[in-house]
Amino acid sequence: MKNHRILEAVMFAIECVKSETRRLQAGVSERAVAHRLAVHMESQFEDWDIDCEYNRRGPRFPKELDGIVECEESRTTDRILPDIIVHHRTNEAGPKDDDNLLVIELKNDNGEDVCDRRKLELFTDPGGYYKYQLGLYINVGNHEFTRTWYQDGVQIAENELGA
Repeated sequence: MKNHRILEAVMFAIECVKSETRRLQAGVSERAVAHRLAVHMESQFEDWDIDCEYNRRGPRFPKELDGIVECEESRTTDRILPDIIVHHRTNEAGPKDDDNLLVIELKNDNGEDVCDRRKLELFTDPGGYYKYQLGLYINVGNHEFTRTWYQDGVQIAENELGA
């Protein structure tokens, strides 16, 4: 899927969340926001699976990122639960290069989280295990969704996702 189409799909889902008749209350957990966003993303990503806090990499292994335990004192493991992923679920031990499309980390009214930034760098690293095409950090505050994109292990400007 082309980057500009992924951007359009995410923006559509964000606008749907913002215009829901029964809007989410201010200060609601990031899990609630992630769920609503994922619900609206489903119609935009045909033939892809959209999951919240998906913790597997194949049937027997937990999702992990080597070294992520070091990004904050309170972490005790390299296991991770991305807020939203767009991928192909597989029963194989690991993903194929085109199985992982988009990984999203969300925070509520909070500056960029150093661990989430590191996760997105690692998830999108073309030499890494997961090789997500794109990563997205969303900061939700006052019903605004501030976006920071990642590709090939580095942060990129949204306008670089162009046509």
